[in-house]
Amino acid sequence: MVGTLLAGSPADDAGKWMSNGKEKRRNGNHKREHDQKQQVDQAVEQGNFWTGIGSLCSRSVPIACPAQIWSCVLGIGAVISRAPGAELTPADVAVQEELAALFGQGPIKALSLSGRVPSHVPRCVFSDKFGLSASLLSLDLSRNKLCELPAAIGGLSSLTELNVGRNWLKALPAEIGQLSHLEKLDALSNKLRPNSLSLDALATLPRLRLLDLRYNDKLGDYAATLLARRLPSVECHVTSLVPFNDKLHAADRDASVLRSQLEPHCTPTMRRRLALVLGEATDPATVTREEVMRRLLAYYAKAGPRLVRNVYGVPVAPALCGELLREMQAWVKADELRPAERERPTIRAQHYMILRSPAEFTDNTTRKAVKAAHKLERYMNLWTLARRAIEEVDADFASRYTAVAFTNNFEGSPHIDTQNIGPFYGMALGDFSEGGGALCVECSAHEVAHVDTRNRLGKVDGRYPHWVAPYTGDRYSVIFYQTMGEPAVRTTAVFSGEPLVDDPLTFCSTGYQYQYCPDTKRYFPCEDDKRFACAKGIAFGNE
Repeated sequence: MVGTLLAGSPADDAGKWMSNGKEKRRNGNHKREHDQKQQVDQAVEQGNFWTGIGSLCSRSVPIACPAQIWSCVLGIGAVISRAPGAELTPADVAVQEELAALFGQGPIKALSLSGRVPSHVPRCVFSDKFGLSASLLSLDLSRNKLCELPAAIGGLSSLTELNVGRNWLKALPAEIGQLSHLEKLDALSNKLRPNSLSLDALATLPRLRLLDLRYNDKLGDYAATLLARRLPSVECHVTSLVPFNDKLHAADRDASVLRSQLEPHCTPTMRRRLALVLGEATDPATVTREEVMRRLLAYYAKAGPRLVRNVYGVPVAPALCGELLREMQAWVKADELRPAERERPTIRAQHYMILRSPAEFTDNTTRKAVKAAHKLERYMNLWTLARRAIEEVDADFASRYTAVAFTNNFEGSPHIDTQNIGPFYGMALGDFSEGGGALCVECSAHEVAHVDTRNRLGKVDGRYPHWVAPYTGDRYSVIFYQTMGEPAVRTTAVFSGEPLVDDPLTFCSTGYQYQYCPDTKRYFPCEDDKRFACAKGIAFGNE
């Protein structure tokens, strides 16, 4: 069914199917496609996603033509969406239970879902069951991965404060104009553009006084001018655009320099570290990120180098390592002949490629998903060998990862994987210097782990700053990671060995957050403390 939507599929060329012989072959192909789809359906309905797709990826089922693989692969998303219990995630259930408990105590006036609803706002928030449309004054949806704000937001007509900062929003819905009591809208650090702000709707809000749009990379001086003209009575905050060529990418950082290792942290995390480790609180209104960095570096200069914990990944069968290495070398050789620009050119690597599974796409009929499916078919041998390696080490994770990155001679680059929803596995292959090329990750303020992944699979949480140690020679790497599904709570950076130091946590389990009280000049480590403080009437500053 999906295959009929794909341009260039065999079905598009009607002339090829005119003869009786070809008509029979086409019918045979359709039957084979139907059988394959049925096999995938059965496997997924039984809860084993990769048993279904694995039958295709391992080629144990004959593939008649590209249309068949695309129909089966692209159809999986629909099957998953029909799976029992797929509508309510654990996060949805938790929010529903919390609302029920709060509602039993009286009208709910404030609700914080910061870092708790990764991909969507639970429908129970907009349900009449808890009376939020009449009672809710403050809603915090910040620090999630929301790609859109549902139109139902307009039904929360009593809202005076709405925080949707630090998400992936590309637009503000027109329904936001129904929030007639709204006074403060925080939408900083998203992906908003000038033409996606629903200015006509915002202009109708009689009580709106503050609109925070800082750190939206597509907004700049033009947006500031536009906002000043359209919303003259509203205090609007917009960050000036940084020219593309002036931006520092992870590849521009020298991994051997401490400052480069700290740069991936957001400013609130660095403030928390300064406060909880050094006991020095800073006011976001007066102390800039650069000053916080300067104070941290001064502290480390006195304290000396951070401790290094050596960790070893789980060995992978030598025969499989050799087979995978040869397949990657063949990929590199073919890649050198391609005239097209390498994937992710801002990453410092000689060769770089990502293969994505159908599970990474919520809509598997999009152009991007179809392109990924073609690419997966082209490199099926590489994907299958890599999959055998991860199945050998962690079968559970092998059922959940959504993409694999293949690299050749990747260098340095301290960074944080902001789109990952949990730990990843990494493996290194090839002929490179002994003791070099380790996967390094910051475990705490005073400790860094060096994970040996040579012919091994090491498990690391990429939501902590991590990089590759210097090496010489020819190094290949395979990285398995997950961007879709239920997020794993951030706990530890590595999953082997005992910590060398007992550092205070400078992050929250729900994300890199902090709460600063300007009255007491204290930092609170988690949302529970924030709710407690708010109940006591303590005001908080945000950054």
